[in-house]
Amino acid sequence: MKTGEGSRYDRLVAKYLGEEMSMEEMHAFEAGFAASEEDNKRMENLKKQWSAMAAYQNSASPDSHKAWDKLHHRLRTETLIPEQPVAVKYTSGFSLFKIAAVLLILLGTGTVLYLAVNPKPNAGMVRLQTGNEANALVKTLADGSTIYLAGNSEFSFPEQFRPASRNVALRGEAFFDVAPGRDSPFIIETDVAMIRVIGTAFNVISHPGGNFELFVDRGKVQVTLKSDPSKIEMVTAGEKLAALRNSLVKSKVAAGKPSAWYKKGMQFKDETLEQIIHVLNRNYNTTFLLADHVTGKRRLTVTFGDETPETMTELLCVTLNLKSQSIHGAVVLSENREGAKQK
Repeated sequence: MKTGEGSRYDRLVAKYLGEEMSMEEMHAFEAGFAASEEDNKRMENLKKQWSAMAAYQNSASPDSHKAWDKLHHRLRTETLIPEQPVAVKYTSGFSLFKIAAVLLILLGTGTVLYLAVNPKPNAGMVRLQTGNEANALVKTLADGSTIYLAGNSEFSFPEQFRPASRNVALRGEAFFDVAPGRDSPFIIETDVAMIRVIGTAFNVISHPGGNFELFVDRGKVQVTLKSDPSKIEMVTAGEKLAALRNSLVKSKVAAGKPSAWYKKGMQFKDETLEQIIHVLNRNYNTTFLLADHVTGKRRLTVTFGDETPETMTELLCVTLNLKSQSIHGAVVLSENREGAKQK
């Protein structure tokens, strides 16, 4: 299916789920997808998710107009939807019931594009590439390590790590928050150096044919120069390392640690809710909790910048049809089962 045809089909699905088709259009559309088992299954799945969100129409819920505007703007900014948006008219009778139909299509489209532009170069390997963008692309690996990838960068990693070591590769800039694993060192290959860690947090800049710089936020990192493996340096928290003229030069950071650039804007693509709130709690001084394990496995694509905890809560609840409750200063997120039953 061509890109234009896919966009048109998604708009038709949204129109169908939003009950905006005439009877003739509806019967013709149903006959089309009913002929394909795959399309029929996809439609049934969308119907289930759409129905689960329907109760928001008459229940006390976050401002649907505000949440939709935010999400739609972000999806367009990240080029996850076409430049020409799906026609949505704001009238006095506008309901979140119709938003749900369009929202499900857009989130699904975002996931497909994300996988399509990140092909696996080798069996079992995944490659992430970023363009000229301000927000950090956040990825949580299988071992629990979190990577914040800057713009114009490339990061490769295996879907599952081997027991003896965790090997990845970087071109560009990234902040690494590595999960501990004494029996399985985390090894990063760049064009200039090999970086070996156990469990720590540090920032790396390594461009092909350009500069190499590393700053350790916490823990300890071992760096080996690829052009001369005899040159090895241990870098600890508060220290910076640079590669200059085939040498490794270490220094103290005089005026405090570098700015945490990755916290200013973070984008998540097809990440689980439990991974997302783990990152939010670490970086934004929030306390999100999950009521159950199943809720945490829900996936979404979303971007956070300088929002307040209240705005973050609102966006998560509207997007995934959740409800929130404040308990002893923590925001507990759970499935909106009570609302889903009110049909």
